[in-house]
Amino acid sequence: MERLPKLDARLLTIASMVREGARCADIGCDHGYLVAWLAAQKKISAGCACDINRKPLEKAAFTLSEYGVADRVKLILCAGLDGLPAGGADDIVIAGMGGDLIWEIIGKAPWTRDPALRFVLQPMTKSERLRRSLAENGFDILREEAVVSGNFPYAVMQAAYTGRARTLTPAEAYCGTLLDDPSPAARRYLAKTARLIRERVEGLGRAASPGAEYEELRALLKELESRCTT
Repeated sequence: MERLPKLDARLLTIASMVREGARCADIGCDHGYLVAWLAAQKKISAGCACDINRKPLEKAAFTLSEYGVADRVKLILCAGLDGLPAGGADDIVIAGMGGDLIWEIIGKAPWTRDPALRFVLQPMTKSERLRRSLAENGFDILREEAVVSGNFPYAVMQAAYTGRARTLTPAEAYCGTLLDDPSPAARRYLAKTARLIRERVEGLGRAASPGAEYEELRALLKELESRCTT
């Protein structure tokens, strides 16, 4: 059996959402552990490790060589999806970035509007903006899980283009399907989200006329605080 890179809980959750036998592209690959693990496990048929900077690609090249999978993963120096041609991958991982940047990368490439593709996404910040952008542009979140890694909760999503554009409610934007997830990781994620919303509500509340967003977020905050304390 081939040696495997050691993945933390966050990367293992991301890996679990990559489909068996897929050609997988890891955008912003950093050290390359994720795609090396997928290749060494033979979960993917081929891989691409993409990064905008040369240093991470050099680290990824070392990782791929160390774990004996350099022949199965192509290294691409590029910004976002610029170096990945249409049809070049089945599953695309974009993790460890802000939600706005993740959407910018997806939205910039018109070929991402392909129902056969799967996007595995893990935003570090602004998850609500990513969920809204996906929904407004015809992408559905097919699966969503919370995971705690390094004592910090994250949301990992698997998304696909369906062409069904819609506007999310505040609860859908900020919590996705995790609002009804009873797992400890989801509860941690909701507690973190509640803290962020509380800051937003306090900021809006200082305005002379807070408006509809204030009332919507205040109602959501009450719901989240109720769930996090039960």
